[in-house]
Amino acid sequence: MATLRVHNATMLTMCDGAEPIHGAELVSVDGVIEYVGPERDQPGDGFDEQIDAGGAVLLPGLVNAHTHLAMTLLRGFADDMPLQEWLTEKIWPTEAGLVEEDVYWGTLLGILEMLRAGVTCYNDMYHYPGAGVRAAIDGGIRALPSGVLLQFVDERRDVSSATEFALQTRETSPERIVPMLGPHAPYSCTPEMLTEVAEAALEHGFSIHIHLSETVNEVEQVEQQTGMKPVAYLEKLGVLNAHVTAAHCVHLDDGEIAVLAERGVGIAHCPTSNMKLASGFARVPDMLERGAIVGLGTDGASSNNRLDLLGEARMAALIHKGYAGDPRVVNARQALEMATIGAARAIGLQETIGSLEVGKRADFTLVSMAEAHNQPLHNLCSQLIYAAEAGDVVLTAVDGVVLYERGAYPHLDAERIIARANESAMRLTRS
Repeated sequence: MATLRVHNATMLTMCDGAEPIHGAELVSVDGVIEYVGPERDQPGDGFDEQIDAGGAVLLPGLVNAHTHLAMTLLRGFADDMPLQEWLTEKIWPTEAGLVEEDVYWGTLLGILEMLRAGVTCYNDMYHYPGAGVRAAIDGGIRALPSGVLLQFVDERRDVSSATEFALQTRETSPERIVPMLGPHAPYSCTPEMLTEVAEAALEHGFSIHIHLSETVNEVEQVEQQTGMKPVAYLEKLGVLNAHVTAAHCVHLDDGEIAVLAERGVGIAHCPTSNMKLASGFARVPDMLERGAIVGLGTDGASSNNRLDLLGEARMAALIHKGYAGDPRVVNARQALEMATIGAARAIGLQETIGSLEVGKRADFTLVSMAEAHNQPLHNLCSQLIYAAEAGDVVLTAVDGVVLYERGAYPHLDAERIIARANESAMRLTRS
C-alpha cells in the first residue's frame, strides 16, 4: 500500500463551517485520505512519501466544472468576436480539420496548465473524446470526458456512438476517468437527439454535460422553435431526469432557477468566458440564495483564454458585486467553495472529491502565501480569492500522486507536449 503524508500545512478542508487548521497534516493510503487534522506526533519513517508543506495552504484540488480542453490549440486565434460569429465563422470551420492526435496533444497542453494552477479534475466536452481520455490517463489527472453531440450528425456525433464510447471508457479506464454524455445545447441538438441522450443516461447511469442559456439569441431561438424556455424544454424531453451539469446558465428567469435548484442540476458558472464573449451576467447570487448547486468552469482556452480556477473564483467574486451594486454578494468563502466542493457537486463527484475528508480521494494542492502580494495574512479565504495567483501553487496531487511540484512535472515531458501542441495549432489555423 502506498502511503503519503503531508505535514506542516495550513489546511482548508472546505467542509461546511470548517475553520483553517494551522500545523495540519494529511495522510493517504493508496490514494484515499486516511487522516486530516492537526499534526500528530509520529515516527517520520513510516511513509512511502512525506511532503513538508512549509506552512503553505493545503486545499482540495480545484475542480474545473466546464471546459473544452483541447481548445488550447485555438488560444488567441479568434478573440474579440460575438459568440455565434466566433463559433460559425472561426471555431467550427477550424475544428473540422481536427485529427485525434491534435486533441491528444491539445488536451495534454491544457493538463499542464491546470496542474500548474492547482486543478486536479475537469469536466470536458470535445471532439475525438477517446484521444482526450488517453491524454487524461497519461497525465494522471481526474477527468469527466464526453464527445460533443451536434445536430449535424456524422459518425463521430450520433448518440449511439457517444453511448458506446462512454460504456467502453467506463469499463476500461481507471476509476478517475468518469465518462458523460455531451449534447452541445438545446438549440444545436434535435429534440430526438436530446430524448435519446436522456434515455441513454438513465439506462446506463451516465451524467449529462450540456450548454444552457448562454446567450439571449439562443434562448430566443429555442423559444421560437419550441414555444418554451430552454429549461422547460429540457424538462419536457426528460433530460433533467438524469444528473445534469449545465454550463453558463446566464439567461434564466426566476422559475428556471427554481427548477434547476429543485432538480439538483449542477450549474457550471464561467464568468471570464461570459465576460469575454459579452454573453451577460449569470444570476449567481440568486442561484446561491435559492439553493442551486453552482461550481466554476473556465470554458475553453479559446474563449477565456486561461485555465486558471483561482482567477475564475476571483472574477466570480468581483463581477457580481459590481453588477449587483452590493459588495456582500458572492463572498470569498462562496467563491472558493465554487472552485472546490461546489464544482464537485456540480459534476456529481461530491462523494469523491471537493473537500479534504477521510474516505475521499487524495486530490489536493499546496498554495504558498509567502510572497509579498499575499502578506500580511489576515483572512485566509479572502487572501486566496482576492490576492493569490495561480503562480502561487507549489504542488498538485491526484490520488496521492504528485503530478506537479515547483515548476516540474514528474510524469510528463512538458517541453515535448508544448512543441507537439504548437505543431497541431499551426497546422489547424494555417490550413
